Amino acid sequence: MEEEIDPDQDNANIVLDQEYSELLHILTNQPSTALMKLCEMASTDGAGQISTINPTSSSAAAVRGLLDFYSTADSSLCSDFLQRVCLLCENIPMLLESRLMSVSGNLNVRDISRLQVAESLETQIIKRPRIDPWEEFITSVQDLLRMRWGAMRKQLVMGVELDNVWVGVRRANRARERPDQTPGSVDQGSRTPVLDVECGSPEATVTLDIFLQGSMGKVTIVYGPPGSGKTVLMSRLGDLWAYNLGHIPSSHLFVLLEFRYLNLLPKILSFYELLFLYYPSPPGGEEEKNAILDYLLSNPEQSCWVLDGYDEFHYNIDETDSNNAQLDPRSRRPVAELISALLHRHLLPGCTIVLTCRVREAKDLQHKAEKVGELQPWNQHKIKEYVEQYFILKDNLAAGKHATKLLFSNKHLVAMSSIPGLCNISCICLEYLLQEIQPSSEDKLDAKNHKDDVQSVPRMPSTLTKVYLTSIGTCLNRCLNQEATSAKVRFSQRALLPLTSLVSHYKSELIELYELAWKGLETGKILFLEDEIPYSILDFSVTSGFISQTELRQDGVLVTVYGFIHLTVQEFLSALKIMTSLDDKELRNRLSLKTRWLSKSSQKTVFTNSLHLFLSGLASPPCAAVIALLTKEDHTFVQKRQETVTKMLHQMCHVHMTGPKVLELCHCVQETQDNTLSKELMSVKPQLELRNMSLSSNDLDALAFVVNSSEERNIGLDFRACSIDLDGLKLLSQCNTITYLSFHSRKYGDSFAEKLSTVLPKFVSLKKLSFCGTRVTATGAAHLASALLKCTCITELDLSGNNLKDDGTKHVTDILSKLPQLSFVNLGQNNTSLQAAVYLTQETSSMNVQCIYIDGGIQDLKVTFDPNRDRNSHKADSQAEVSLLKHKWDKSDMHKFARSLARYPSISVLNLSGGQWKLETFRVLVHFLPKFNITEKTILNDCCLSIKAVIILTTFMSQCTSVREILIRRKSPSQAMIVFCDGSLSKSLSLSSCRLQPSCLEEVLKSFGQSSALTSLDLSTNALGDEGIQTLLNGLSFLKRIGEINASNNGVTTEGVTQLAGAFCSHKNLIQVQTSHNGSQKIWLKFCADERAEELRVFRVNYSSFKPGDVTALCNKLILCHTLFELDLSDSPLKDDTIKDLVDVLPKMTSLKTLNLNACITSTTGALILVGGVTGCERVKSVQLSSQRESSILFDKKKQDHFSCRFSHFSLDRDSLGRLLETLQSGPQLSELDLSNNNLDDKVVKYFVNFLPELKIKNFINLGNNDLKQQGMLDVADTLTKCDNVSFVEVCLAENPTCIIWFKQCNKQEKHLRITGATLTPNHQNQLVKIMACCHCPIKLEMKNCFSDSVEEFVEMFESSCVECTVDIEESWIRSEEAVRLLCDCLERNRNINSISIQQTTLRLNMRNCKGPTQHSVGKTLSLLNLSLVDCGIHGSHLLLMKDTLQRCLFLTELDLSHNCLGESGAEVLCSVIPTLPKLTSLRVDKDRCVQFVKILCKSFLQCNNLHYLSLSGYVVNEVVAQMIASVLPRLKSINLSHCSWTQAGALLVISSLAHCQHIEELCFDYVQLDQESKMCLAQSLQRAKSLSILQLSNIATSSSVLDVLVALKELVHLKILEMNSWKMSDDEVSQLVKVIPLWTHLQKICLSQTLFNDQSGDKLLEALKNCIHLKELHISRNNLNDLTAARMALVFPSLTHLCVIDVSENNIGPKGSVDLAKAISCLKNLTKINLTSVGTSELCAAVCSLASCPQIQEVRMGWNNCGDDVAQALVRVLSVCQSLEKIDLECNRVSLVGAEALREALRSCPALETIRLWKNRISPGDAERISWKDRRLSFSST
Repeated sequence: MEEEIDPDQDNANIVLDQEYSELLHILTNQPSTALMKLCEMASTDGAGQISTINPTSSSAAAVRGLLDFYSTADSSLCSDFLQRVCLLCENIPMLLESRLMSVSGNLNVRDISRLQVAESLETQIIKRPRIDPWEEFITSVQDLLRMRWGAMRKQLVMGVELDNVWVGVRRANRARERPDQTPGSVDQGSRTPVLDVECGSPEATVTLDIFLQGSMGKVTIVYGPPGSGKTVLMSRLGDLWAYNLGHIPSSHLFVLLEFRYLNLLPKILSFYELLFLYYPSPPGGEEEKNAILDYLLSNPEQSCWVLDGYDEFHYNIDETDSNNAQLDPRSRRPVAELISALLHRHLLPGCTIVLTCRVREAKDLQHKAEKVGELQPWNQHKIKEYVEQYFILKDNLAAGKHATKLLFSNKHLVAMSSIPGLCNISCICLEYLLQEIQPSSEDKLDAKNHKDDVQSVPRMPSTLTKVYLTSIGTCLNRCLNQEATSAKVRFSQRALLPLTSLVSHYKSELIELYELAWKGLETGKILFLEDEIPYSILDFSVTSGFISQTELRQDGVLVTVYGFIHLTVQEFLSALKIMTSLDDKELRNRLSLKTRWLSKSSQKTVFTNSLHLFLSGLASPPCAAVIALLTKEDHTFVQKRQETVTKMLHQMCHVHMTGPKVLELCHCVQETQDNTLSKELMSVKPQLELRNMSLSSNDLDALAFVVNSSEERNIGLDFRACSIDLDGLKLLSQCNTITYLSFHSRKYGDSFAEKLSTVLPKFVSLKKLSFCGTRVTATGAAHLASALLKCTCITELDLSGNNLKDDGTKHVTDILSKLPQLSFVNLGQNNTSLQAAVYLTQETSSMNVQCIYIDGGIQDLKVTFDPNRDRNSHKADSQAEVSLLKHKWDKSDMHKFARSLARYPSISVLNLSGGQWKLETFRVLVHFLPKFNITEKTILNDCCLSIKAVIILTTFMSQCTSVREILIRRKSPSQAMIVFCDGSLSKSLSLSSCRLQPSCLEEVLKSFGQSSALTSLDLSTNALGDEGIQTLLNGLSFLKRIGEINASNNGVTTEGVTQLAGAFCSHKNLIQVQTSHNGSQKIWLKFCADERAEELRVFRVNYSSFKPGDVTALCNKLILCHTLFELDLSDSPLKDDTIKDLVDVLPKMTSLKTLNLNACITSTTGALILVGGVTGCERVKSVQLSSQRESSILFDKKKQDHFSCRFSHFSLDRDSLGRLLETLQSGPQLSELDLSNNNLDDKVVKYFVNFLPELKIKNFINLGNNDLKQQGMLDVADTLTKCDNVSFVEVCLAENPTCIIWFKQCNKQEKHLRITGATLTPNHQNQLVKIMACCHCPIKLEMKNCFSDSVEEFVEMFESSCVECTVDIEESWIRSEEAVRLLCDCLERNRNINSISIQQTTLRLNMRNCKGPTQHSVGKTLSLLNLSLVDCGIHGSHLLLMKDTLQRCLFLTELDLSHNCLGESGAEVLCSVIPTLPKLTSLRVDKDRCVQFVKILCKSFLQCNNLHYLSLSGYVVNEVVAQMIASVLPRLKSINLSHCSWTQAGALLVISSLAHCQHIEELCFDYVQLDQESKMCLAQSLQRAKSLSILQLSNIATSSSVLDVLVALKELVHLKILEMNSWKMSDDEVSQLVKVIPLWTHLQKICLSQTLFNDQSGDKLLEALKNCIHLKELHISRNNLNDLTAARMALVFPSLTHLCVIDVSENNIGPKGSVDLAKAISCLKNLTKINLTSVGTSELCAAVCSLASCPQIQEVRMGWNNCGDDVAQALVRVLSVCQSLEKIDLECNRVSLVGAEALREALRSCPALETIRLWKNRISPGDAERISWKDRRLSFSST
């Protein structure tokens, strides 16, 4: 992938030709002096041959002459010229400069003497003359560096020469990479962030010698991995300087500082101290030191500072550069600040700096550098040379050759050996292996006597961990041999021992050694002083080769320091330490994945971050034996430690991580050699995306290991901007299970493609290949195409964003037909021409192309094939979608493409947008269109769309029968589309925004010819005006099948609208005309093909402003319309004069049915004028006028007897109201009058009430939401006395003010007054009583929240008025003791009370007329007949308060104290009171909370001789209580023992007593648990209780004796009510019931919910009920009834004319059954309640509509039916008819906001409707709150 530049192979002339344009640009912008020097030098090289080079001419001409001369000159002259350019010119890009220097070679001495380039620094620094101490100091430094290199050279295997070391030149001053934190989609595998440019992206490859040539005065960074030889190379560079060789003059000072040694220096020192601490001090003492320093500061350019190993520095160099002041060299500072000052030029500005580091540090420091280079890894030749030399030094040449073969056979050793330092470790490993494989002859002989000590031949190490483990064997074996040599042991006794034996032998030393390694790893230390290493292992570690030693000058003295031979060795030993320790926490902390991306926040480390790999490798089973030897624990401990590592890796497989971390995890998995881990990793991350990384062979091998171990079949690898060695692609081919492979980067070129093509066929499962955004040309495309022929499974191919051009595209196109499974190919952005597109369309026309997309603008080129068809099958039904965009073709180009497109069997969509052709080209296209066989549409956006082109297309529409629609838009962005459809009988044409004039329209209409198929015409947004509208109307006769015309936004005026009105009258098929803004905006015409259709015609003029006479002119035109129509003037404000004109002409419009005036009437005067004008019209059906809401006037064909009027949201004073009432009085009878929201105050309401008797009103008057107060409320209530036909008045002054006056709907004599939220003063109360007293019929008064106290005074007022009425007063404070006191006070203050009750918080009084013949109070005796205190929270103590009152009620007949907590004390009070009530006939004390209550109370029953009705629900009936009940039972007519708990004896006693009850009429045993014997007894008793008329036996636990009970029922011929819910009868039992029902001719109510089991039982039941003509209530819910029962209802219900309550909820009635149910409901004229909850179907529109036949309906329940807006709309239609409707339940349906809004609108005409429940529907909480705020009767709560 990385193209290296070999200076021996490149030719200077070729390079000059290649870089000609860029050199021309650079040289043209150089100073004239530099150009003059180049010209002078050129004249000396060949002045006689050059005539064009003239420095006095323009610079461009001079430069061009120079370049032309040297491009043809001799190669050596050209090289010299390029070299001079680099030295003389400025601002040359790094890439170009490196290439020019590489091709030009070294600068000779003649050139140096001729070029004087070091002039820039003279102006910056004042020079000082050189002094002798400076030369002496340099000499001493040279001696030191020569000695240093000599010592280092002895430890090296090979010599080091800078011209044999290769460096990759990198770009400097680039942006930082992004940090390692990018989230990604789990389903796409691990995603990593895309970096703009990869650090280390190669620009050229040169030798280190050439790379350093231009580094004088610059900051140069050389980086490479640990062990790449940076320190050795810098020492060699110092040695060359010391011998006056290299590029640094010997007169300059060469300072070599190693960061690892700087770590050992004092933390704070001055630059002065640093210089002489590191180098020997001059003999002259401080004076000479100062002289040297002064000269150095004065001549900084004469010094070169080599800073080696920044990665080993413990501190970070400060990047801030805010202070430009020079640093004082004698001030003491931290070492890091001194180094930073050098780099930032705050110290020795102009000096040369060479800094070495690793990759990550180079990224941090590259913005400071002017040159950056990366040390290149060794190639195989270099590795071979090193290995052979290594074993030559071991005096074993044959072993070297064998070792080389072994090394190249092992991928791990090869990968390691590319780095010099690790190549040494590889050789150490091979040394151990060779000793096993090639023992000496003496060893062979000796081995026979030591069979147990000699290992068998081992396999090559398969992981990195095993390499290092084997290397340990070599080191330990060295010690063993050294010991044997020292002990003079025979050679045979020194045979190679197994690794485990060696480890066991040196166990203690190894433990101390890895303790030392671990200590250094924790503290970041890589160098150790002698006293820091345990004395016991110092010699061992040096002898074995684990540690090397070197010397360091410290305080002027040389000291010895030690370090491991490589950082990875220290890390491996540390891993051994961790695996043998007992600390799990440390293991978990250290086993973490490292990223290759670095950020500012990344923690700096000296080490290579290989610890996690070694820990993973040591977790493999083969390493267990070695770990066990180094720990004190047993094998179980080792196994546990290894399992901990494996478990942690399993967990990491499921963690989302970036690409670098995933790659590290792959390495860890490979080290473990665990296939289970591999499978788990690929199952979680089948798609791996790797970005901006340099991938080594090791990385690819790890990927291959993980991928091939997986069983997944959808594995993908995506390489984006990753550096991959070409040789490494061979390893990638091992991933033979990959299905998706992607390469995306400009790094990949033809050589990469060529190498990839050799391995592609090995990917046998490959389905998708993406090779995008690379530098591949036609050459690479040819290689890839040949390889793809062997990839028969390929389905997707993406080669976009390359440089294939036409030839490369042709190579790929040629193979498409040979890839049978290919479904998609992308060849876009490849610098192709028109020829490539033509060739592609031609070649793919014979294939089953699904879509072809070619965009000439962005050079996009994609082809999609039908995956379900054979590639080359030529079926007629195959259709292609072809997009050829932004191609500026001429006439000949269009011919080419047209001929290629005509070869396609069928094209679904043809998109030719963006062409911008000439008219001739467009004509060619239209000519070919019928030949293309297009099935759907052709798109021609941004093409030739002149008026002539429009005419061409419209003519084509009339000629081509397959064209269904043409859409044209000339306004930018222009659009054109032709839609095809075979056999289409209708056509549509859109010419919107085409800038059409009336004359153009005439041409367009002519182009249609006699075509009558046009059904839709869009002429919107043109410039037709009134003239164009007239032209259009004149042409309507030719458009015989037209359906709609849109002529909006054409500048039409009111005159044009009037023309449309004339056409509306003359063309009967014109059924809708919609205009707005006087015609200037919307004009839409709708036609109906059948003139006989009964659809209402509509003429709309919306959002318009009328001038005087406009409405008259419009309506005069519409007078001529003789069919019913609607005139809509909505949102067109009408002035009073305009309204008068409208009123004058309305009677003449005899065909007008509806006049919509929404938002038209804004003034009260105008509204009154309109009402006055239309009430005289006999056809008026409804007048609805509002300044804020909808306004309309409805007309009928015939004369109307009455009409409704709504006049709301105006401001009516007394005069305007008077005018309105007088107008209404003179007209027909009013059915409804709505005067809500008119700001009517009490005085105006008083005036209205006085006028009311003169009005003729049928239903109601609505005065809600006005300014009504208490006095106005009383005036409205007074209508009950002033108007005999007023039946009900409802007034609410609370939050939602209402005021409704109802008129009699039937012959009811009772009147009703309801008052809510009105706080009445005593005066108001007195007036209210007087009003009631004046009423001549019984009246019921309901008052809620009207009293805070003083209810007694109000009740007292009724005593003197002698009113016969019922009063209900509901107040929250009426509870407990307050309720008892209120009851007693009312009885004391008003002796006319016949009945008084308090239920919960409501007081109800019934007062008789004192003038009538009735019992009245005498003395203290009260005439009360009924007293009730139910569920109002009274206790026994409260009962004591009313004991005296109860004892005075001698005429009391009914007493009800149910649902309280009277307790034993209350029972005792009742026992003392009941005997004093001689006329008591009814007693109800249900469900008292005291258990003993009933037992005490029963004692008083025997003293009540007149007691006939007894209710004791909810008690425990034991034998004692049963005995008392049985004693009184024979004289009772009604007994209620529901919800009682029975003892067996008690049940038998009570039930058997029923047989003696000759007068019993009502029996209630609901929710009673009876045993078998009790049920049999009940059946026998029922046979004798023949007087029963009410029998309630619901929810009795019955499993037997049901039939016996049913047989007994046949004797109950007087039965009126039967409740037997939850009996669950069998078919036989149902048959018995059906036989009995016809005998009950007086039956009024039957409840059989959850009793029947099937549809057939329901059918039989209804058939039996048809003779029960008095039936009023039918409850048959939860019975699994279906359509059969519904059908029977339709047949039976017509005979049940009294039926008023139906409950068929929770059944399974279907859609067909709902229709029958609707028929049944329509027969029930007296229906008041119906329950259709969860009835079984959502299709309930018919059932709802049938409610229109039920005028008395009050409650409808339809919850849980999944009904939609259609049911809501049906309810809207019913509401106007069912004026008695009070409650509607639509809980849990599918009603949307549309349905809810429709219901809200309908509520305006339904003042009696109390609530509509819409809980759990498809209405958002926000919309629900908004709607309910507008009308609180819409409830969205759960209650």
